[in-house]
Amino acid sequence: MAFLDGNDSWARWFSGTEPEINLVEAESIIVLRRDSSMYVLSVQLTRHAPLNIELETWMRLGAASLNHFAGALAQAPADGTLWLIHCLEQGQDQKKLLQCLEALLNQRDTWLAVIPRLSRLRREAPSLSRYSLSRYLENNHE
Repeated sequence: MAFLDGNDSWARWFSGTEPEINLVEAESIIVLRRDSSMYVLSVQLTRHAPLNIELETWMRLGAASLNHFAGALAQAPADGTLWLIHCLEQGQDQKKLLQCLEALLNQRDTWLAVIPRLSRLRREAPSLSRYSLSRYLENNHE
């Protein structure tokens, strides 16, 4: 991956014993962490906590995305930012870890491209209350 070229801190972390390393790519924070017998790969999606209505859009995308991507949507308890998380058993070689990280970054890029469209569709959808819908049906069935 291009952003890791010349960055030997990643290789030192992988072969060392440090529990965690933070990297930055395309203005997103990437956290690689050892957690007991797992590697936990995390890629930041948002810089701020989304509003509830925005969170609904992210969650819908998260549910649909599980059919295509391995990363799961998570919300940081401290600040409410959204992250993609993938866990991988320790003992995997460096190549496998990089493949999983690349898949998470591709998932992030896909989500960041889709979210504005979904948000626009949500804003453009007409809001119909039961009253106006029933009135519409009454007027069109006479």
